[in-house]
Amino acid sequence: MRIKTLPVYSKLADMADIPSKMAARLPPGWRLSQHQVETYKAVTEGSTEVILNTAMTGDGKSLAAYLPVLMDDYHAFGMYPTIELSRDQARQFEGYRDSFQSSMTHLPLWGAEITRLAEKHGFDFKKRGEWLVAQFKNYGVILTNPDIFNLVMNYRYRTFVHSAVELPYSLGTGYDYFVFDEFHVFEMPQIVSALTAILWLVEHNPSQPPRFVFSSATPEQELIDMVKQAGLESTLIEGTYTTEANPDYRQVLHQTELHLHQLGERENAEDWLTANLDRVVSLWQSATRRRPKGVVIVNSVAAARRITRLLAQELAPHGITVGENTGLTDLERRRLAMECDLIVGTSTIDVGVDFDINLLIFESTEAGNFLQRFGRLGRVRRNEVPFDSYQAHALFSGRTPWIYERLVEGLKQKGVGEGDAVDRHRTLATVVQEAFPPREKFFPYARRWGVLQGAHVIEVLRDCKKGGAYESLAKALEERYGRLFNIPGFKGAKSRYWGVRCKMEGGERVLDEVLSFRGTSPFQVGLWDATVDPPAFRPYDLFFVVQTAQFDVISQDVFEEQLSQRELGLEEFKYVMRGKGDKPLYLKALAFYPERESLVLRLNENLAECPELLGIVCVLSGFRIAEPRTSHALPTVNDVLKRQEVVCCISKHDRRELWRRLRLPPFFPLYRLQDQRGNREYTVAFGKAALMLEPLLWRLRDRDEDEAPIIL
Repeated sequence: MRIKTLPVYSKLADMADIPSKMAARLPPGWRLSQHQVETYKAVTEGSTEVILNTAMTGDGKSLAAYLPVLMDDYHAFGMYPTIELSRDQARQFEGYRDSFQSSMTHLPLWGAEITRLAEKHGFDFKKRGEWLVAQFKNYGVILTNPDIFNLVMNYRYRTFVHSAVELPYSLGTGYDYFVFDEFHVFEMPQIVSALTAILWLVEHNPSQPPRFVFSSATPEQELIDMVKQAGLESTLIEGTYTTEANPDYRQVLHQTELHLHQLGERENAEDWLTANLDRVVSLWQSATRRRPKGVVIVNSVAAARRITRLLAQELAPHGITVGENTGLTDLERRRLAMECDLIVGTSTIDVGVDFDINLLIFESTEAGNFLQRFGRLGRVRRNEVPFDSYQAHALFSGRTPWIYERLVEGLKQKGVGEGDAVDRHRTLATVVQEAFPPREKFFPYARRWGVLQGAHVIEVLRDCKKGGAYESLAKALEERYGRLFNIPGFKGAKSRYWGVRCKMEGGERVLDEVLSFRGTSPFQVGLWDATVDPPAFRPYDLFFVVQTAQFDVISQDVFEEQLSQRELGLEEFKYVMRGKGDKPLYLKALAFYPERESLVLRLNENLAECPELLGIVCVLSGFRIAEPRTSHALPTVNDVLKRQEVVCCISKHDRRELWRRLRLPPFFPLYRLQDQRGNREYTVAFGKAALMLEPLLWRLRDRDEDEAPIIL
């Protein structure tokens, strides 16, 4: 099916509504959208604590977030879900500074960069906390990720000079407001982490609390609901749009052609591209205004790698260059990919660099990432020369034909047929959201495990060594966290916290998962990707490598010598799996298979005789890979794997049954598992996923997850 999406125009702010000092500082020729001025006012005026800007993708939410910095020299702490996006925002902020003639200092930060900069200034790894305190005092704008924010707010950075509370205190007093960009990519555990931290910062300085800006075109309703539940005063800011040119509106999106393709049952994106290469070539050959640029977004890293090679080979005779941007791609290759005509990637570019493209070919798993990915196309840019045309091709899996059918039927009900025009911001967005099936939102995680994060924050404040200095803050947080998690009192939560910490075998590992933002990476290896030239070196997931690549185990000396030759540091590899003698597991990928192999794990336990291990969160070791057996190096890998003590949750139910009955997201990480005897199959989840799954399993047993014991 082919439809046209109409151009989109965003309402400009009425000049009478713009404060005079704001109007005076605007660069010549600039006009602000209504939602940008509303965001500025919400941050700088009134008593709103949480501002949710839901303007459309491409409508200037980033500028809206930093107007208080550029206009009034406010200090802001900006958080982005990917390193690439934080870097891109740093470049964009430099452009804002130049345009607004601002002298505000800014610093982009992520984990490896913190270590590098701290060591450069004489701080060793254990003293990164002291270095961070200095940066909070020295820089007016920090551009980082919510993981670092979460580490600070949960007292996870070690410091020998300051108390555990000093880092959150410095953050709260150093910044006027905090920006959470593209927060819709996260789920309930991350919502819990953000809100427990926000409440700490609000209660720490109740007379003049900082503000919190969430910028997302497709915000999760769960976040909005929990903000209200926590008693935080919030303001929802939406853009005002039309599809017709108007002097009081500015254009933000071009008209596009959207093609909806239902793939065959055994057809994939690679097959579709092979059959439709002429569409790509003709776009480049027919261009007159400017050279086209395109992006292909697929759901699989391995598929992206194969598609990159296919397109590079087939399009080279036509002078069309192809680059790759996935989790396997190192930073230098990502930079080079940006210079190519066509970029192939995965979810790493969903919220990555702000692409200027006129061709988009994409898969999607849910309504949110369909709209997010489609939103990459057709953006209007200042002083641009537009492309000749803008076209998107949405590919729908043959395994879920009902999604395509619902989408076509939904458009039909809105009066939109083949070749018809539709508005993006209302009709298409509504139809897409209704076409994809609803998925589990993991509310039970918040009350069962997320509440322990709040208990941890309070119990650290009440540490007897602090002599009651933070008792009033702890008491206020007990009340606020009780409202956030909808529990009558906090005594039970604190009891469960100490039970996990002191009585549960492996409890500290479980708490590490609770307190980490995205979860730990228990099966990470150092990967030497020799399938590209020059080779790439990345930490990556063991299970992905085993399923998709021919590989060898590489000695520590050889791997680290290769890093040294390329002037790469070891910081990225400090959390890889370690075997006997604390030796890290390094693998070298020699080739990638055309198809992903089936993965089956085995556990050194007889689960039929240990039913107490089923359906609960526990810490176990003894896992190994039973299939695939395609590598001679598998025994060496298993020797390391079986030593790892990991947080897990094992279910007697089949994976497909769990996905169906629990309405889990399509890529929720569930693995096939056999026990010691190998005569029946189970399902296992690890890390943060185990904590998200476990409360849902109690529901399958008709038990209330709030009342079910954590420690059996």
